[in-house]
Amino acid sequence: METKAAWSVVVVYEDSAARERAVGYCDQLVSRFWAKCEFEVSWWPFAVLEETRAAKEAAEKAAGADLILFSATPEGDFPLAVKAWIDTWLNQRGEREGMLLGLMEPLTDRAGREGPKHNCLRNAAHHGAMDYLTHVPQDIAFAIPDSLDSYTKRADQVTSLLDDILHQPPPPPHLSA
Repeated sequence: METKAAWSVVVVYEDSAARERAVGYCDQLVSRFWAKCEFEVSWWPFAVLEETRAAKEAAEKAAGADLILFSATPEGDFPLAVKAWIDTWLNQRGEREGMLLGLMEPLTDRAGREGPKHNCLRNAAHHGAMDYLTHVPQDIAFAIPDSLDSYTKRADQVTSLLDDILHQPPPPPHLSA
């Protein structure tokens, strides 16, 4: 029996309407990938991130999450507490790969520029070496290496191709004059 991959998802939402959009997204995510993955989802409203203890707990979850989902209205900018929270988990995350998803309708100005919330999330994803998404990905079943142990485990695997290469007879010696 094959073990399902475990995915940690952190959902951060602005208000009840944004939470409902996030619930719909998570339902799509689970229905698309439930056969391959198990999901551990934690929910954090913007208002709770103003509380020190809750913000610290949410940052620890986000630092280790495979997917961080922001559901908000596209207008305006994130509250200062949310921006500070983003900086906190980005600094704790290290070089761990993952996905950051902005679940907002695109909002562009007349020059075609996105709003401050999209820009904030794109910059956070870039800073954290994460993929920035705006929709359900086609596949999330791949393993994301996040430690030296995972790289070592993969390096110790001998595939049939590698085995053939390692067991080839040595080339004939070159004649020297």
